[in-house]
Amino acid sequence: MRSEKKPWSPLLCDELIEEILSRLPVKPLIQFKCVCKGWNSLMSDPYFIKLHLSKSAAKDDLEHLQLMKNVCLGSIPEIHMESCDVSSLFHSLQIETFLFNFANMPGYHLVGSCNGLHCGVSEIPEGYRVCFWNKATRVISRESPTLSFSPGIGRRTMFVFGYDPSSDKYKVVAIALTMLSLDVSEKTEMKVHGAGDSSWRNLKGFPVLGTLPKVGGVYLSGTLNWVVIKGKEIIHSEIVIISVHLEKETCISLFLPDDFCFVDTNIGVFRDSLCVWQDSNTHLGLWQMRKFGDDKSRIQLINFSYLHLNIRPFEVNP
Repeated sequence: MRSEKKPWSPLLCDELIEEILSRLPVKPLIQFKCVCKGWNSLMSDPYFIKLHLSKSAAKDDLEHLQLMKNVCLGSIPEIHMESCDVSSLFHSLQIETFLFNFANMPGYHLVGSCNGLHCGVSEIPEGYRVCFWNKATRVISRESPTLSFSPGIGRRTMFVFGYDPSSDKYKVVAIALTMLSLDVSEKTEMKVHGAGDSSWRNLKGFPVLGTLPKVGGVYLSGTLNWVVIKGKEIIHSEIVIISVHLEKETCISLFLPDDFCFVDTNIGVFRDSLCVWQDSNTHLGLWQMRKFGDDKSRIQLINFSYLHLNIRPFEVNP
């Protein structure tokens, strides 16, 4: 519930001040918290934070978007982050980038961002830890409890970050393929942790995977989604979309056409709908799932041949 407000100005009504401030970029907004106690209280109010986020997301401009990546400098195994404003890619001849550590915490690297909040992961001898960081407000969460998987002789991991609107909580999902021994196939494990939780929980219904997803999950309306190879045996394996429901912490499989190739298939969001596309050496196809979770609602939006357009998508030089 929204907190009670006190009058901030004898000249403008509180509602008008709130509306003006909710339209400002984050950087000056943080500076204006020092104007008075009333403004500082307003900008810390969860209601105002959600109002500002909804207005920022509705903008068509690129002012609030940033590109961020992990980089390693020199021979020292220290991970930094590099970022730049997306708008500068279109309006500036020289792109200015910024180099910094994740929340000034050595060993952490970025694994995902959602609504301006960043998720970082650090690998330690006992396993893994995550923390959440708001770069604009410089607020850092406590480190999560240690995440551990089944012991083995080798492991591949992936972390994905998203938002659960039902509980108003940010959650990180961890996937691990652990080789238990040389004569045993990899074990698939999937766990979830929410900001402020005291433990990691096993996700229900996650299938056995043949390999990790190619890229991190795509977030859509409280779900995280990947294209994966389901099953260990090549003959019996299939390419599916794995969708994790962050509120229920369950997992379902959404099936793709039989002729899809894992290497050529990608996943994304188009017009608030889940979409997949295949970009091979000869063709490009794009499919949209108009009703989430319903395989039959999938329609093909694009299907053309590079050869007919006299386009060469790429060349491999010997």
